[in-house]
Amino acid sequence: MLLLAGCASVSVGNINPKGTPPGKLPDKIYVQEFTAPYDSFRVDRSNHDLLAFVKAERRALAVNIQEQLTKHIAPAEVLPAGASLPKGNFWLVKGVYDRVNQGSRALRIGVGFGAGGTKLETRVQILDLSGKTPSVFLSMLTTGGSGLAPGAWAAFTPAGAFFIPGAVANAGGASLGGLSVDRVRTAREITATLSEYCFQKGLITERRTRRPKKIGLMPAFQRPDFVIPKKGL
Repeated sequence: MLLLAGCASVSVGNINPKGTPPGKLPDKIYVQEFTAPYDSFRVDRSNHDLLAFVKAERRALAVNIQEQLTKHIAPAEVLPAGASLPKGNFWLVKGVYDRVNQGSRALRIGVGFGAGGTKLETRVQILDLSGKTPSVFLSMLTTGGSGLAPGAWAAFTPAGAFFIPGAVANAGGASLGGLSVDRVRTAREITATLSEYCFQKGLITERRTRRPKKIGLMPAFQRPDFVIPKKGL
């Protein structure tokens, strides 16, 4: 249960290769902080607190993506806000937040099974910066959330000696879900989708390839990357 991080799950869909594929891996992959319409965020914050939350969320996701890209595909860097796009053998990852639902940690811990669950949905584009103008060669959407694990009440039994440790275990597993876990998994699925694309185009070996979890399909077997959730969300 702990490894499932509260049954967090993120999948990708609408994977759409476009145009002419790059002929080789990039020297560097740049990551832009995703566009974040404020009405896409359902969180327990408003005014200045909401602005700070969105700013932190955008930065955290960009860093998560940068870390995953560097680990599995090519050196990556978060592009500073307002910076001009570089030209050369580079790629760019950018996107939009479509939905961010903070959910309720109390409901996830106490009830679970989806009650108080989180939701994180994005649309993503990957561009080649080697031509005269940036050109999109891959797009996708991501969707997922956490909170499907059973909460403390699911361990109920008249025998208190069994109920208490079961409730504690359930609550512990449910508490591990949250936007921080969803964000890490979103970054991993974006990277896995690009990794599979690179393999299909002959840019990386099969041994090096990560496989994304696609909507409606069983995930491919591969060495798992474990998620250690951060405090807070």
